[in-house]
Order: sequence, then structure tokens, then C-alpha cells
Amino acid sequence: MENMPPQVIAGCIGAAVCVALLIYSLLPKRTSEADAIVRRLEADDADTKKKRAMSSLAKKSSPQMMDALKKAAPRFAMPLGEKDQTRLRAKLLSAGIRSESAPVIFLASKTVLGVGAVVVSLIVTLSANYTAQQVGVWTVFGGALFFWLPELYLSHVAGQRAAAVKKGLPDSLDMMVIMIESGLGMDAAIQRVSHEMAASYPELAEEFQIANAEMNMGLPRAEALEHLAERTNVREIRTLVATITQAERFGSSIGKTLRIQSDTLRSKRQQAAEEAAGKTAVKLLIPLILFIFPALMVVIGGPAYITFRGTKF
Repeated sequence: MENMPPQVIAGCIGAAVCVALLIYSLLPKRTSEADAIVRRLEADDADTKKKRAMSSLAKKSSPQMMDALKKAAPRFAMPLGEKDQTRLRAKLLSAGIRSESAPVIFLASKTVLGVGAVVVSLIVTLSANYTAQQVGVWTVFGGALFFWLPELYLSHVAGQRAAAVKKGLPDSLDMMVIMIESGLGMDAAIQRVSHEMAASYPELAEEFQIANAEMNMGLPRAEALEHLAERTNVREIRTLVATITQAERFGSSIGKTLRIQSDTLRSKRQQAAEEAAGKTAVKLLIPLILFIFPALMVVIGGPAYITFRGTKF
């Protein structure tokens, strides 16, 4: 690395920056709740004028660069089977990414990032006069690592969104119980909660708004709630949907059912907080042993060691 020419170093840095910018542009961005509702409305043939108006607004809001990238993405995307495509789309939905072109852009980003990492690794290792074995190891390692970076990013975003949805569920259920017991219907309660919780828990409010839009378009409530559980991919949401469906089927009180679910979720949240607090002491041992204890030993034992070395016997 010390004998590498400055031109090669500058070229590698420039290539890495260009690849990073390209991948950041290719990665699908999380769409807003309005865009998701527009796509739902596009499937409704009864309201053609509204569909065309909202589609034109969506097209005007998309930048030209993203349109060009969407057209170029299928050339770089690797083919997947139907099961893999369904699994990828479900994972994108759980991360809040609902664009129709999101799977293709995501696959293209993996390909471009992996190939770019391989090229940069080859340039760096060959310029540093590495052996053939070292060149192969670093090239394969760099390509594989950067090829899986979009997967790690998607898993991180999906996990954060699931945690946010789970965190806001007990408070949303409390508000829903109050509204149902005061005389509102289930559909009206979901709509009201989606508006009231938009500032505190935007992820959960967005999912409720999409479910409410599906019900307004004529979709049965049970099917709309099932779609909600599939999009969020949160176990508590699935349990809640199954409980509501069962309560409606057997004629049980939905208010009491939601109250029980809210108390259960709040107890689980409190137990999770207590568990995390209990793990804190164990997690503090690692930085304590590696960083704090050596510094204390130097501060406490350093003067004594200097004094001992300077004493003549």
C-alpha cells in the first residue's frame, strides 16, 4: 500500500464514491402513506377520474433521475423465483417500502454494489502487488460483503419499523377501546386512531390509514386487517387481528377483547424493559474490563511503580 501511486489511490477513492452514490440512488426509499393509498385507489376501476388525477400527481412528484434509474434497474437485477419474489416483497412491505419497482431496484442495487466492490478490490490489491491468493481472498470477501449490504440495510429498517409499531400498539388500543365504548364503530375507531396517533407513532398510524382506505374501498374488515398483519409482520398485530376476527365471529364484546389485548401488550412491554435493564449490568462488564480497569491500574499503580523503580536498595 505504501508503494501505491497517488493516481491509483485517487482513482479508487473516486470509484468508491461513485459506486456509493449510485447505490444510494438505487436503494428503494420508503414511500409515504399517501402513495400507498394512491396505488390502492388505482386498482379501483369505479373511480376512474380520481385515479387519473392522483396518478398524474404521483408522476409529477417523482424526479427524472429516479425515473431513469427505474428504467435501468431491470438490466442489473438478477432473476428470482416466484417464492423469492414474494418473500422479498413482503420484507419490503414490512420495511415500509411499497413502490412497485422496489424489488427490481433492490436487486439491481445488490448487483451493482457487489460488482463495484469486486472492481475496487481488484484495483487496490493489484496496485499493492498482493499475491494471487490474497487478491482472490480480498476480492471475494469484498464482493460478498457489499453484495449483502442492501439485505442488512433492509433487515435493519424492517426491524426498526416493527419495533416502532409494537411500541405504539398498547396506546393505540387504549384509545380504540375508549372510542368503541363511547359508541363509535370499529371502522370509525380505526380511522380516528390513525389520525390521533400520527404525531406520536407515525408508522402504526400509517398502517391504520392504509387499512381504513382499503375498508372504504369495499374490502371486508377481516381481509383489511389481515393485510395489515401481513404488511407489518409483527406477531402482536397478528394476534390482535386473529382475536378481533374471532370476537366478531362469535359475537363477543370487541371493547373487552381490545382491553385485554392492551393490558397484555403493556405487561409484555414492561417485562421487556425490565429484562433490558437487567442485562445492562452484564453488558457493562465488557467496556469496564477492557477500558476502565486498565486506566485505573495505570493511574493507581503507575506512581507506585515509578517510585519502586527509583528506590535504591
